[in-house]
Amino acid sequence: MIGRPLSLRGLTIAFLTLFLAATLFAGAGTFFATLSAINSLVDRRIEAESQALAPTGMKVRRAALEQRIRALAGQRDTGDLGLLLTDDKGHWIAGNVRATRTLPLGFSSLNRQDRIEGLSAGRALVREVGDGLRLAVFAETEPIDDYFAARRRIYLTGFGAIIIVVLAGLLLFRQLVGARIEQMRITAESIIEGDLSRRVPIAGDGGEFDRQAAAFNHMLDRMNMLMAEIRNVTNDISHELRTPLARLRNELALLEDRVEAGPIRPELRLATEQADELLTMFGAMLRIAEIESGSRRAGFAPLDLNGLINEIVEMVAPLAEESGHHIRIGRNDSVRLVGDRQLLSQLLANLLENAIRHTPAGTDIDIAVERLARGIAIVVTDNGPGIPAEQRAIALRRFGRLDRSRPASGHGLGMPLAAAITRLHHGTLTLEDAVPGLRVAITLPLPEPMTT
Repeated sequence: MIGRPLSLRGLTIAFLTLFLAATLFAGAGTFFATLSAINSLVDRRIEAESQALAPTGMKVRRAALEQRIRALAGQRDTGDLGLLLTDDKGHWIAGNVRATRTLPLGFSSLNRQDRIEGLSAGRALVREVGDGLRLAVFAETEPIDDYFAARRRIYLTGFGAIIIVVLAGLLLFRQLVGARIEQMRITAESIIEGDLSRRVPIAGDGGEFDRQAAAFNHMLDRMNMLMAEIRNVTNDISHELRTPLARLRNELALLEDRVEAGPIRPELRLATEQADELLTMFGAMLRIAEIESGSRRAGFAPLDLNGLINEIVEMVAPLAEESGHHIRIGRNDSVRLVGDRQLLSQLLANLLENAIRHTPAGTDIDIAVERLARGIAIVVTDNGPGIPAEQRAIALRRFGRLDRSRPASGHGLGMPLAAAITRLHHGTLTLEDAVPGLRVAITLPLPEPMTT
């Protein structure tokens, strides 16, 4: 079953197809209806002339019939009529034309193949008038030679002009609507990428498109205000809590260093570590808010991804060695991209540290870079316990905490931070099954070629 056309292109093609079909049907219908009307009028005329020569039910002698044919053929207003009287064997007896074939009784059509002088298309009526005689009356259906060919050209020209005008109008309408839709799409994509200041252009003509764009922009303004309020609350809380937390952490550290704190030094050390964890969490929240605002995109610059990966692996290697993990660089296609070096470093470090933190000792961790047809793939794979399919969405959500039975729970902001950095670079981050283990795949677009 063919579905309904939903795209602008599909609707345009569907409308154009229906319009062409309707136009062709109307043109053909008009042409053949006109032809039928002309044939009907000619048939009535030749029937009237035939009845005038030999009325039905009345016997007319041969000599009288020949005299009537000669008299009618000589009249000026019947110059376009053809008259023919033949015997039962088709031999010519009287008339102003001669036929090259035996015509059937009743009405029939004539054309150039009948080779009747002066007639290119017409109609004929053949009747038996008694004594084995047949009377044939002919009349042209074309007022001029090649009239129907000229009329076909007129129809083709007229309806062709209508099709061209409608097609041009349709294409112009599609271009106008398509341009407006494209403006809304570009605006929506910019909003998705973090540019909340982008709006749909307004032409200023006060038309339907302008009113739609104004309503869309008003909705974006409202959404931007609400998101800004939420973001400001989150940022304010993070900022306000970081300072007292930092003071609390310092006070705990100072207490831990005192001599009299000996009996409770382990508890103080644990409290200090928890304060550090909270400070890290608030820092990550502020980091994510900064990244999602899109402000960091101004710092994009060309960089060597392969060199950056080697640098991060070298930095994380001591931590992996200490915890009994094995990190290696697999496929490493030569790639240069445009991005924020500091954020990409944090992204790679987060992925490797997550793999170390959430997998048992002895786990193998691989990182690879592959150049794709339309982008770049960065893949971090481990053969640890992995993440069940139903919990992968939770892992990418802020404060998404998996089950407590895992080796380390973390604060639930590592993967969301990595996803935010990926989105800032117009990429996608997905969690997949490595069978066994987890496969984190990041796809980034190829940089546009530099122009000089």
